[in-house]
Amino acid sequence: MPTAGVCGFSFGRNLTRLNYPVEAAVRSVLPLCDRFVFVAGRSEDDTLARVARIDPKVQVVESVWPEVKVDGTVLAIEANKALAAAQASGCTWGCYIQADEVVHEDDLPRIRGAMEHWAGDARVKALLFRYLHFYLDYRTVDPWGYHKACRVIRLDGSCEIAGDACGPALRDYPGPGSGGPRSPRSAYLDKHHLGGSVRWARHPDGPWFSRPARIFHYGWVKTPQQLDEKLEMVEELWWGTLSPDERNRQRQHKFPDLNQRYRIMKRFRGSHPALMRERIAAHGAFAETRARWLQPDFYREVLMRGFKG
Repeated sequence: MPTAGVCGFSFGRNLTRLNYPVEAAVRSVLPLCDRFVFVAGRSEDDTLARVARIDPKVQVVESVWPEVKVDGTVLAIEANKALAAAQASGCTWGCYIQADEVVHEDDLPRIRGAMEHWAGDARVKALLFRYLHFYLDYRTVDPWGYHKACRVIRLDGSCEIAGDACGPALRDYPGPGSGGPRSPRSAYLDKHHLGGSVRWARHPDGPWFSRPARIFHYGWVKTPQQLDEKLEMVEELWWGTLSPDERNRQRQHKFPDLNQRYRIMKRFRGSHPALMRERIAAHGAFAETRARWLQPDFYREVLMRGFKG
């Protein structure tokens, strides 16, 4: 059954300061979309102009971010503005892409095939993608980052963007882990597939082990100066109500020595999306290091968090 339309949606502000590849992000999914909505927050750089130039298909909605500085919640607030605009389009599916994420062109047929296959099954609320988290440069990935998240969402009002906007959640879910039928809550769709509400974004008629579509996450590809800007943003949006000392403690806990962690990351051997070619050529490698197998810190990390690839 064909889809009854796809509306892409995204959000963001100060994307130039953060060095986010918003043009590549949006363009990477535009071949799948009949329309696209971008909620652009009031910025201190040229974010609005950049988004407005991407494609005539992109509708820009200006927004003022509320002063919410706890746990990145403001990101979900803005993402839900974009989701609401996508729901108003009357399309079946919403294609959610963040401004630092890019879909590989090789994966577009997988996504399109999955959307067409599951469009007529209202029980399926979202499609799940594999994640590659690039770390400080384009040749290095963090295997301990989350490995999956939903990026295609059924626009029937059953879902909302939750937490710090990492992904969609099923509204008023009464099942395991919630408060039961008397106290339902939103539940992330990427955790345990929630009784069949989620399917992988891959060819539905292929083998069960066929590779799903991937999200290339570039939000942590930074020069040292850009890294400081990113960490300041995280501090403000996650811990903006805390004292300076507590903010610093939270930052040290969540982001220990990033240069040291870089040495134990995994080298990426595959191809990047073609839309990223110029940015990758201009960035270069962050630093030369020995193989992670020769780093004692790598084995300490494996003991604490397991081997993730």
